[in-house]
Amino acid sequence: MIDGKSVSGFALRVVIAIALVALALLVWRLHDILLLVFAATLVAVILHAAADTLCGVVRLPRWLALALSGLIIVGVIATAATLFGHEVAAQLSGLGEALPGAWATFANWVGEDRLQSVISTVSPDGATVASIAQTTLGMITASITGLTLAVLGGVYLAADPGGYRGGALLLLPEAARTPVGGAMRDTGRALRNWLLAQLLSMLATFTVVFIGLSLIGVPSALALAIVAGLLEFIPLVGPFLGAVPALLIALTGGLELFLWTAGFFVVWQQIEGNALAPLVMRYAVQIPPAVTLFALFLFGGLFGIGGIILGGPLTVATWMMVRRLWIDEREKADV
Repeated sequence: MIDGKSVSGFALRVVIAIALVALALLVWRLHDILLLVFAATLVAVILHAAADTLCGVVRLPRWLALALSGLIIVGVIATAATLFGHEVAAQLSGLGEALPGAWATFANWVGEDRLQSVISTVSPDGATVASIAQTTLGMITASITGLTLAVLGGVYLAADPGGYRGGALLLLPEAARTPVGGAMRDTGRALRNWLLAQLLSMLATFTVVFIGLSLIGVPSALALAIVAGLLEFIPLVGPFLGAVPALLIALTGGLELFLWTAGFFVVWQQIEGNALAPLVMRYAVQIPPAVTLFALFLFGGLFGIGGIILGGPLTVATWMMVRRLWIDEREKADV
């Protein structure tokens, strides 16, 4: 005879499985919006980290510290744009004009047919260099739009984080609110530490690449350093992507300049990976490199270029939530 309790337990598991599948489909359909919300959360985390630093120096009300932090960040960006904006714009424009010629030089060096064969293998739908460049331009435009919305959303989230967090927790069963709330606080702290560590790495990469490329004699050193510094935000693969434009530009100056540039990036990536990164990340969340790499592949496959750009903080958030809600809870249950 079938036990009624067993039937009800089986029905509950079926309902949970269906709910998980429905949630996965919803995430898949709304992944652009979810990435935008996550980016806004990162902006709010940055504002709160700046406000915490400001409160540590001067005793201020929280709302005033947040407002001043936002104004200071905007002021620093505006000042940098005023002082270096013309030079940066000129170098970026020159870089944009030089890259097609650099790519042509690289294609002649490698062999146009062989290069097109590689592109066809990677993108078998008949993509060409021109179509890839057009797609990249579209991605840049979409990224700028998304960044604007993320900043606005981050300001609203930073203004009342407790209200939004409390509203999200109200959607959960009462028994789950305390552990999930604690996990959210720990995840926010981990994201703040990771972002600060990553900002230091980006600043160090920008400074070293600018000085190194200037000494070697690579054109548009400032623009190339900005690109390398920004791409440093992407863990593991970002440093390699940041070296590609510099190597292409150096190739137009001859094989010797290319070899000097390649040697410089190899040396810097060894220093950054083996000395600077462990020192900086000591104060951030520690995630095994293999987990980070496979997570980047996963988020890139699920969410596209947005998943790759935000793969680092997404990995940190996922790692912390799983660790707090699953691993730590299992260890407590075993004890």
